[in-house]
Amino acid sequence: MENHLDNRSDEKIVEEDLILDLKSGNLVAFEQLIHLHSSRLRAFVSMRLPVSHLIDEIAHEAFVFAYHHLDDFTPGSNFGAWLRAIANNLVRAEVLRYSRSAKNQENYLEHCLVESATGQGLAPESPMVVYLEECVGDLPDGQQELLKRRYKLLESTRDVSEALGQSEAWVRTTLCRVRRALRTCVEDKESRGQNAAVSI
Repeated sequence: MENHLDNRSDEKIVEEDLILDLKSGNLVAFEQLIHLHSSRLRAFVSMRLPVSHLIDEIAHEAFVFAYHHLDDFTPGSNFGAWLRAIANNLVRAEVLRYSRSAKNQENYLEHCLVESATGQGLAPESPMVVYLEECVGDLPDGQQELLKRRYKLLESTRDVSEALGQSEAWVRTTLCRVRRALRTCVEDKESRGQNAAVSI
C-alpha cells in the first residue's frame, strides 16, 4: 500500500513539473502529459459514450482544449480530474447534438411520409422516396395500414385508434417506433448506396 501511495505521489510530482514545463513553452511536456493521462481519459469517455470513433475524438478534443486553456488550470490541483471535467462537457455536448439531429431526422422523415403518401413535394424518383417506399413495403401489413391511415388518409390519431380498435397512446407509440425503424432502414440503404457509388 505504501509503495502504491509513493508511486501516486511520484506521478503527481512528475505531472506538476510537466505542467510547469508546458507553461514555459516545452511542447514535449504536453506529449508526456498525454501519455500519462490518455488511457484513463479514454476509459472515462468510453463509460459515458461507448462509440469507438467518438472516444478517440473526444479524448483528443479534451487534450486540445486543456492545452489552449492551461492558464485556467490551478497549479497543484488534480489535472486528471480537470481533464475528465472537460471531457464530460464534450460528451454532454455530443449527446445533445445527436439528440437534436435524431429529432430533426425523425421530423424530416415524417414530412417525407406525408409528401410521399399524398404525392406532393418530393420527386418520385428521388433516392429518399425510393428508399422510403422500399422500407415501408418491408413493414408488416398492420404497420403499413397504420401509416396509410395516418399519412395518406391524414386521419387523426383518435380516428386511427377507433378504426384499429386501439388506444390513442398505442397509436402514437407505435407510430414513433415505426418511424424510428424506417429512419434506420433509410439510413442503411443510403449508406449502402454511397458505399456502392464509391466502389464504382
